[in-house]
Amino acid sequence: MSEEKYIQAGKIAAQARDLGASLVKDGTKVLDIANAIENKIKSLGGKIAFPVNISINDLAAHYTPIKNDLLTIQHDDYVKIDVGAHVDGWIADTAITIKPSGKDDLIICSEKMLENAIKIIKPGVTISEIGQVIQETAEQHGFNPINNLTGHSLDQYNLHAGISIPNIKNTSKLELQEGQVIAIEPFCTAGDGHVKDSGQAKIFMWIADKPSRLVEGRKIIELAKTEYKRLPFTIRWIPGISQLKAQIAVKQLVQAKALHEFLPLKEISGQPVAQAEHTVIVKNKPIITTKI
Repeated sequence: MSEEKYIQAGKIAAQARDLGASLVKDGTKVLDIANAIENKIKSLGGKIAFPVNISINDLAAHYTPIKNDLLTIQHDDYVKIDVGAHVDGWIADTAITIKPSGKDDLIICSEKMLENAIKIIKPGVTISEIGQVIQETAEQHGFNPINNLTGHSLDQYNLHAGISIPNIKNTSKLELQEGQVIAIEPFCTAGDGHVKDSGQAKIFMWIADKPSRLVEGRKIIELAKTEYKRLPFTIRWIPGISQLKAQIAVKQLVQAKALHEFLPLKEISGQPVAQAEHTVIVKNKPIITTKI
């Protein structure tokens, strides 16, 4: 049953991703793209696994728009759209990079890194073999992989289910097992290939129940656990609370270690980053759930 739901979630996520990609044009608001993607997931019968990430240029991940966000796409931007959908908690995670001025070598490299990694996926393949293929593909194209971002295993209501898949050569002897579900998620850049925390978090996730003196804080904790199913969420989703009050409450909850914050991740040398991602069920003939 879970395999069927993984596949169903993958079809939903892929359609939402491709819709988002079609909307990436010079002058389009990032908020409009995010709303369209998230509404598409719901209209197809899925639920949102995490706020859509729309990270531009040297921001590699974890940017999602706020309410009334005025950020717009520019002609030469590298726009990474990272989408998550789930069906009863069984998750699909997928990403694509779009440049309004047209696909270039950096984007092609990210797609080749993903393609070559998926070619070797089967039971018994080691994490180190996957990382080596990804890194060698990046270097063959004249770029660097991001060395501190990884792919990951998936489980019900769990985006990062214990296995990390580095995008670089590594020493892990861990072998993939039949039926495991993994997100292969390479990033590449002409820069140094390392990201750092940057800016203000816009994505959060429940990690523990902690007392809050704020009514808004207690409401957010309840929403995080019940409505958002302990998966990542964003302030823009929170109904009935002003953005300012929600920001104050969320800050207090992060300090209390009730919520984990996902800070935007920026490439340290300021160079643009491209990303590609599919969710894969491990088999001798792997199932790419997020491929249309």
